[in-house]
Amino acid sequence: FVVAVLISLTTMTRMVEEERGLIGVYKALGYGRGKILSKYALYALTACLVGGVVGNVLGFVVLPAIIFTIFSTMYALPGFLYGFDALWALGATALFALGIVGATLVTCWRELRESPAELMLPKAPKAGSRIFLEHVGPVWRRLSFLNKVTARNLLRYKRRFLMTTFGIAGCVALLVTGFGIRDTVLSLSPRQYGDEGVMRYDLMAVTTSDDLLSGDEVGDLAQIYVDSVTVTWGDTKESAQLYVVPDGVDLPAYVSLRDVAGNEIDLGSTGVVATKALEQVMGLAEGDEISLQDSTLATGSAQVGAVGVSYLGDAVYMSEGAYEEAFGTSLEPNALLAHLTGSADEQISYAEGLTEDGRLLSVSATQKLVNDFSSAFTLINTVVYVVIVLAAALSFTVVFTLSNTNISERERELATIKVLGFKRGEVHRYINKETLILTAIGVVAGLPMGYALARSLTWILRMPSLYFDVVVDPLTYVISAALAFVFTVLVNLMTNRSLDRIDMVGALKSAE
Repeated sequence: FVVAVLISLTTMTRMVEEERGLIGVYKALGYGRGKILSKYALYALTACLVGGVVGNVLGFVVLPAIIFTIFSTMYALPGFLYGFDALWALGATALFALGIVGATLVTCWRELRESPAELMLPKAPKAGSRIFLEHVGPVWRRLSFLNKVTARNLLRYKRRFLMTTFGIAGCVALLVTGFGIRDTVLSLSPRQYGDEGVMRYDLMAVTTSDDLLSGDEVGDLAQIYVDSVTVTWGDTKESAQLYVVPDGVDLPAYVSLRDVAGNEIDLGSTGVVATKALEQVMGLAEGDEISLQDSTLATGSAQVGAVGVSYLGDAVYMSEGAYEEAFGTSLEPNALLAHLTGSADEQISYAEGLTEDGRLLSVSATQKLVNDFSSAFTLINTVVYVVIVLAAALSFTVVFTLSNTNISERERELATIKVLGFKRGEVHRYINKETLILTAIGVVAGLPMGYALARSLTWILRMPSLYFDVVVDPLTYVISAALAFVFTVLVNLMTNRSLDRIDMVGALKSAE
């Protein structure tokens, strides 16, 4: 939003400045300030209203329909109902109108303070000034003449410098965030399941007999107690899975309990461990007293000894002693955790075969969960691509608008260097070098902004059964930076045609 407003402000401000001569004619003919101001204000307001209508159609109809279609292939959802919120629709349009129309009026009012004779003359180019780099002697002396000119020009047009830098930085931040969402989704399954994940067992079966799992397919077993519970803390309630581990069971071989810092949690000494998703959604913390109600409606309370990381699902882990103290009953294991041999397909096949045994209440193969997760979240890439395309379009618009503004503002200067003998390629490099340097500065500023924005999603996307711990792959930074430069190069190729079409005679002739 901020980048879009800045670009719109630049466009409208430039339009008013380009029509200085026309404004001078209006004043000379006797038009009042109000009449002249109304022309540009109405133009800016009309643009805002037309953009507001198109934006509201996209925002209330097109984008929601696309996202709903994506998620309807992943989840069973009710029919999509189109909605309209007049407050948001008018508010969004009003925000743009306030900024853009206001800037137009301010710029126009500043021009109107001059006399008609002054307005009908070309505006004097911005004066150059000494820059900090000139005081760094060893560096400045080694720069060529054209590089010195480029360095001065970058800070000579301060508004363009800030607009381009901030615009590119914002777009790069959005690209990093979009790719970061994809990186995180792809990493959730490996971090949750497998030898290096939280759930390290291959199969869980709810049963009271360990004789039901036998054969070459089974490596080793561990008996635990599993139940569904309602966790209550304060005014909040959440459903969670309860895992009670008997004394003597080697839990780390089947489930890895670690805190956010990566330190291993000893369930025997801690007693009760709540997962990170429960902590975020309910607001509880280590040391809080929580209430538990199991599937038989029996209730108990326990103190949270630690908060463990689990990315998928809400869970409470309890030691045998903590469970018996909370519910006042002895522990009777009803489930088995097992490591299986064979490939992933063989493990899934073995688990499906066990479902035919009536003595097993439920059988869950970890590999099946991995496959289901991968297929369900593959479509999230489409949402990410929507974000990336919008960011790319914004980046392209930023560079294209400001590059054209730069050329039009410096038409007389560019005509001068062409008259002095600069060849076409040299003129291109003269301007394109500045754009590429501004892009580089924007990229350097945008990468940490993107990381901060992506990391903020961990806090923003607090939802039951999901700890969205954002990770950004190093390749994401490379891709985002490369895309920013690709957009700049494409824009340079387009604006080079404007450089070639500059009328040297027309630009240099005196207005008198």
